[in-house]
Amino acid sequence: MPVRYPPDRTPAPGGKQSTRNRIVAYREPPAHSWQRVARRFFSPPVVIPLVFLGTIVIGVLIYYWTIFSHRIDNLLRGEVYTRSAGIYAAPKQLHVGETLSQSDLLAYLKRAGYVEKGQQGETARGHFVIGDGMLEIEPSLDSSVDGRPQFDRLRVQFARNGKSISSITDLENNGKRDRAQLEPELISSVTGRERAKRKVIGFNDLPPHLIKAITVTEDRSFFEHYGVNIRGILRALIRRYDSDPNSPIARQGGSSITQQLVKNLLLSPERTLRRKLAEAYMSIILETRLSKEQIFSLYCNQVYLGQQAGFSINGFGEAADAYFNKDVTNLTLSESAFLSGLIRSPNRYNPYHDNGTATARRNQVLDSMADTGAISREEADKAKAEPLQLAPVKGRIDVSDAPYFADFVQNQLGDMIAGPGAAEHLRIYTTIDMELQRAAYNALTKQLAALDKIEARRFEPGTLQAALVAMNPKTGDIVAMVGGRDYAKSQLNRAAEALRQPGSVFKPFVYATALNTAFDPVPRVITPATTYMDEPKTFTYDNQEYSPGNFGETYSHAPVTLRDALVHSLNVVTVDVAMEVTIGRVMSLATKAGLPKPPRVYPAMALGTSEATPLQIASAYTSFANLGTRITPVAIDRITTGKGVTIAAPTPQKNEVLRPEVAYVMNSFMKDVVNRGTAAKVRARGLKANVAGKTGTSRDGWFAGFTPNLVCVVWVGFDDGSQLGLTGANSALPIWSDFMQAALTEHPEWQGDWEMPAGISQIEINPTTGELAKPEDVDKRVELFINGTNPGPEVPAPEEKPEEENEASPTPGAETEVTPEPSPLPSPHKTKVEVKPDAGARLEGTITLDIDPTTGLIAVETCPVVRTKTFVLGTEPKKYCGPEYHKGKTNEPGGTRPRVVNP
Repeated sequence: MPVRYPPDRTPAPGGKQSTRNRIVAYREPPAHSWQRVARRFFSPPVVIPLVFLGTIVIGVLIYYWTIFSHRIDNLLRGEVYTRSAGIYAAPKQLHVGETLSQSDLLAYLKRAGYVEKGQQGETARGHFVIGDGMLEIEPSLDSSVDGRPQFDRLRVQFARNGKSISSITDLENNGKRDRAQLEPELISSVTGRERAKRKVIGFNDLPPHLIKAITVTEDRSFFEHYGVNIRGILRALIRRYDSDPNSPIARQGGSSITQQLVKNLLLSPERTLRRKLAEAYMSIILETRLSKEQIFSLYCNQVYLGQQAGFSINGFGEAADAYFNKDVTNLTLSESAFLSGLIRSPNRYNPYHDNGTATARRNQVLDSMADTGAISREEADKAKAEPLQLAPVKGRIDVSDAPYFADFVQNQLGDMIAGPGAAEHLRIYTTIDMELQRAAYNALTKQLAALDKIEARRFEPGTLQAALVAMNPKTGDIVAMVGGRDYAKSQLNRAAEALRQPGSVFKPFVYATALNTAFDPVPRVITPATTYMDEPKTFTYDNQEYSPGNFGETYSHAPVTLRDALVHSLNVVTVDVAMEVTIGRVMSLATKAGLPKPPRVYPAMALGTSEATPLQIASAYTSFANLGTRITPVAIDRITTGKGVTIAAPTPQKNEVLRPEVAYVMNSFMKDVVNRGTAAKVRARGLKANVAGKTGTSRDGWFAGFTPNLVCVVWVGFDDGSQLGLTGANSALPIWSDFMQAALTEHPEWQGDWEMPAGISQIEINPTTGELAKPEDVDKRVELFINGTNPGPEVPAPEEKPEEENEASPTPGAETEVTPEPSPLPSPHKTKVEVKPDAGARLEGTITLDIDPTTGLIAVETCPVVRTKTFVLGTEPKKYCGPEYHKGKTNEPGGTRPRVVNP
């Protein structure tokens, strides 16, 4: 401020005052403008609010840093994407002498995710070495279960002709092996609720030109910035007002790769400033948690790249397979540029809809790569000259992925695993055999294509559907499942979900109930030789009449044996048998075999009117293939974490449905169905293996057949239930025959025959009458009988007489005494003997004994069932039964037990 000083009153020398100007006051020079602004900015009225506001901002930043960090840390606490997660097929079996070429085995290894040793790729992947006529196989690090390696390092040597395996060597000990297993194929990466497919890859799996194509297209400074691409944001603002979609600016993304990853993993897709700020802030935080390579690999696994057959394609690993049927490590420059160009708009650049637009987008990416120096102009021009070679979509998804089976497994996972999203990080090892799966799909599509041509006038091509399911009756493993002709058009799994009337495929359960009278003789014992009249009949049930008819309304009007009635699938005789043994018993047996229990029963059910799925029929038929033991189907073999720790290992359930003797005789019936009955076309098509089966015709066509180690059921029909108009032999049987031919060639160990149980007898009969064959009979056949039910030269049992008169009394002119062997627990029922001499004085006569029908021996008190039977002298059993024959199912002495007199 100005300062005033008093005048100097000291006189100047000489008595005169100085004439100099006097300083009256001092003034500060005017301040610069920036000083004035600074003074105002740092003035208390300004500083105090700024400090207050800054404190709030810092607090908000710290708050959201904490919140966002917690969300990011939760995401990263486990594995965002588990490399080995997914649904796997069964391991591939190798054996010496197997018909398998080096190229076929090499193709399998590539499908299983193997790469050649020395090729770029993650170290955890399986590797192979190609040699002269051999392959060395090193399993992946992800194949261990519970800390134990499941697969060995192998050397597979091929024969000189290159078409078969000559030797298998274990490289750990150089020992020779007859058999070995290989890692299974990944059949589906869909393990969550969303229908998204993803093959998880690592940064080292990405080819260099793919990395360059992605960064040039989406974020050129990705490896330089710290999460937010400022230039990208400015570019996005400019692009808002740029109307040319083909401008260089329009070819680049706005957000950084880190921002895109954060948005897709942690935020909603809403377009608001708040979301954009959160995205940028979380991107900066994420950059402090992960390396650039980790962020880039997460992005390459997450990004959406299109849709195919009802599934979304996520990640470059899945996209490489979906569009080019390749492993990501094998992508070319042209293919990498195309996939990178899809990121901007996968649906717009879908090559299957508009190849020209997709090719133009690829060329834009190549030009951008050349402009930025990522590749040379010559490389870009060469790649642009290449046509876009895409993998065919039609049929690929069914052949490679078994989608119906994968959906079936997904449905079962819900009952085995708790928690949403848990399955996304698990390995699910299944029972499906991919070689058989491909054979099943090929057989099914081949037959449907043929029927489309033959029956083009009757129905529109492409509308006919079919389903096939095959399972191992010993283990319950489902080895093949096709739920329809085209999964892309219809995801309904007809093999497991479509309830249909099985028709005559159900009849074996009627005849099995009849044969079971050998052990439960109500109302009488029915044998394969029991005859029924093949003629029109009307049956009364519940005050209603039912008049079934044979196929084509053809009748022989003659007696037919039980065996021939099934072999020729006679409807009237089948209902006659069911009514005799009661339809309730038939349905109880079917329910015991795993078929759905109907709310009420009626005679038509004997002809297969009660609905069931092909999978339920297949499970029920394991009762025959296993000689009486039914096994439930199993689709999942084991579930482990991503690190290989087992968390579930389902086991099948078994239950006894039939006695082995009944099942064996039924199998002989159904072998005759194939050899000389309604399924004789199986032999005409060249299948020579020992198989059994049954045709079925309702509105649909069926065939169910089996060997001791493989059960297969095929259904053909329309989804709307329209009448097919074809028999099972003309519709379903060809599919079954082609599949079984391929399956038994692939697994020759599944062939064979059933071992005859001890309680079966073989007796020659006259098939016309069902009686014992006589020397003069022209038509003879060896028939199977359960012990104690064989016809024999019997006579009706005499009427019961008082005990004192029930002793053996020889006829006049003969003196014969029958003395049975002593028994510790003799039967209280007496025997009666009638003897008579013939003209040559040769002893003839009969003897009536109490017999246990389960063993064919003389009954004792502990036998659960007793049957009175008359024999010609000399043919009667000599040994007594006992508790040791019944495995605890004995009758207490003095108790009651079923007893029947042979008519």
